[in-house]
Amino acid sequence: MNLENTYSPVNSLFSKQLNLSDFSFEKPAVKKIKEINKNIKPNKLFKFIKYVFKYSKIVLNKYSSHFSKHDFTQPVLFTLLAVKIYTRSTYRQITDLLELSDKIQKYLHLKKVPHYTTLQKFFQRLPTSILQELNKQILLNHQINGEIINLDGSGFTNDYAEKYYAIIRRKERKSYVKNHISIDVESRLILHFAAQRGPRFDTRFAIAAIRNIKKYNPKYILADRAYDTEPIRKCINEEAKAQDQIPLKTRAKTGHYRLKSKNKFNKKSTQEETM
Repeated sequence: MNLENTYSPVNSLFSKQLNLSDFSFEKPAVKKIKEINKNIKPNKLFKFIKYVFKYSKIVLNKYSSHFSKHDFTQPVLFTLLAVKIYTRSTYRQITDLLELSDKIQKYLHLKKVPHYTTLQKFFQRLPTSILQELNKQILLNHQINGEIINLDGSGFTNDYAEKYYAIIRRKERKSYVKNHISIDVESRLILHFAAQRGPRFDTRFAIAAIRNIKKYNPKYILADRAYDTEPIRKCINEEAKAQDQIPLKTRAKTGHYRLKSKNKFNKKSTQEETM
């Protein structure tokens, strides 16, 4: 009687070394690296890191306090926050990615990787004035055309929990940081922004933003349907001397500038009418 085992160890999975990828799973950091490599070239990402780190060192003090632990400088933490937003990652994914990238650690002079809660706390105490000064320094080094300017708003949260998890656990955050921005469409540079706690309507910042960006002499100011109010359109046309390009709300029946606005933005036809 032959008692020898003739089964292949590979086929019977006895001595085969399995990992998460064999079950169609991957470590979050590895999966995120593949996403970044697919959408953003590594050289482009590293160039972005250099650019942000350079300007953050101009604006931010090295440490927030003389009595802090001095483990991480403020420019380093700000750069990591910028990378988080740029790559659309979570706080934990950024720290995981950093652990796998010796090149980034070496460039930022990191002796250890910060915990993701360190980034969260830094974001919470980051004043708006620092962001405004940083944006001011960037604008000073670039020529702005300002022919077409777009207004919009976006919300940011320091919560790590996934959206689905937050909903099913009924722990979805009702407040967050709302950032209202005005962008030069050609250069994609932020010309003006205002950060405040949300949720708030985008229209609350619009008139102040229009008065601030009129120094760029825009020809067209674009915005989505949320900005469709007569005071905003009046401010664009009379104070900024520009043409409003805002879609009408469904039931718009009143307002001088609202009723004469165009449904679609066509730069060529608008220029022909003004000639």
